[in-house]
Amino acid sequence: MSPKKYEQLAAELELRISTHQVKPGERLSSVRELGRMKQVGVNTVVRALEILEDKGLIVSKPQSGFYVLGPRVPSSVTQPRMRLSLPREVAVPELVSTVFESARHRELLPLGAACLAPELYPCESINRITRRVVREQPRLVGSYELPPGNFEYLRQVSRRLEKFGAFVAPSELVATHGTMESLGLALRATCAPGDTVLIESPQYFGILQALQQLRLKVVELPTHPIDGVSLEQVEQVLQRHDIAAGLFTPNFSNPLGALMSDEKKAALVELFARYDLPLIEDDIYADLSFQGLRPRPLKAWDARGSVLTCASFSKTVSPGLKVGWLAPGRYVEKVKALQLASTMGCGSLSQQVMARFLASKEYERHLAELRLHCSVQVERISRHVLAHFPEGTRTTTPQGGFVLWVELPKRVDSVELYRRALEEGISTSPGTLFSTRERYRNYLRINCGNRWTATLEQGLLRLARLATAL
Repeated sequence: MSPKKYEQLAAELELRISTHQVKPGERLSSVRELGRMKQVGVNTVVRALEILEDKGLIVSKPQSGFYVLGPRVPSSVTQPRMRLSLPREVAVPELVSTVFESARHRELLPLGAACLAPELYPCESINRITRRVVREQPRLVGSYELPPGNFEYLRQVSRRLEKFGAFVAPSELVATHGTMESLGLALRATCAPGDTVLIESPQYFGILQALQQLRLKVVELPTHPIDGVSLEQVEQVLQRHDIAAGLFTPNFSNPLGALMSDEKKAALVELFARYDLPLIEDDIYADLSFQGLRPRPLKAWDARGSVLTCASFSKTVSPGLKVGWLAPGRYVEKVKALQLASTMGCGSLSQQVMARFLASKEYERHLAELRLHCSVQVERISRHVLAHFPEGTRTTTPQGGFVLWVELPKRVDSVELYRRALEEGISTSPGTLFSTRERYRNYLRINCGNRWTATLEQGLLRLARLATAL
């Protein structure tokens, strides 16, 4: 059976992309232009483009057209080989504070902390909205916004969640000072000091730090770099140990960029519901899908109020506004009481500004541009690393977000690499920060949230030379 016209066109365009005739970041010809050039109808072109979009090769940018994401570098990072450990206390190395501190120094090449370059945020739009809000409500900065927060802001968050299958009323949400406060509140609402939390490994060191501060123990689960933890291993842990809660990042985990399938998410929620345990979800990177379609949160399958979803707009809109949210399910009243006793709620100005930005069409336009940038940048840095770092280096293939997990040859100590790189003005995140044990010594996480410049390229080359010398 001969292929249909749209399949032939899709195959032709895919070949052009794979052979770099059209490079990542470049715009394809418009639907009408492609139709005229190939002498096919508009519907044929649209169906061909849908095939490429499903494969993650192109992304649609509203009112602009289709842009090439490029063929992905195959994922080859080794999945952690580790036995299911006993619950253990969290001990975060002092190096974490140094990595956070390095993010403040502008003279350093920021490959360590997971931060976007300031010019990638919609600063002009946010500043314009802020001026308007202050002009219209000059006394706003003189008032508190007590928990659960500004209704209009929470309504906008509720509307966005509904688009992705999670039906959460504004009254069931709590505004927070970013994702880390959301996670802290969720952990405090579900756990007591000495309790054990089930987490992924490798795990973002900021979360490990929060677990340590709350005096919680952890069981670490090895995480596949493509689709996350094994459900069989999750159930083994729930059967063997007294677990108080699970904490997972199903949508583009940090540092792996893994994405759980919908089937796996549904099964994970059902599994925790069967054991009547709370399931905490870090959803901060979900809006940065390289395919352009935001994946559904675990909350979409929550029928019992046992999923606590945490997120913010710090990675997409503004780290300076410091505004996030928490959907605590059946723990909402406890979360509000905890927040009232600690921070008295989130800033009134920040919430109103974010509410207006979300209500406009600017957020979706901005997201389309940011997703494209992150996809192209992660791909470019990954190829650069594989081309110049020591032989045997491997990288993940993130499906969203803007961090890259790099596996170096076993002889390379990423902590020593971090120290030597810092002397040359480059910050990195050594792999040992992402576990409670001395794991991932030959791994590092690279921030891809900067623009590609000569400075960035030369910095990566210097880092490659340092790694090769170890």
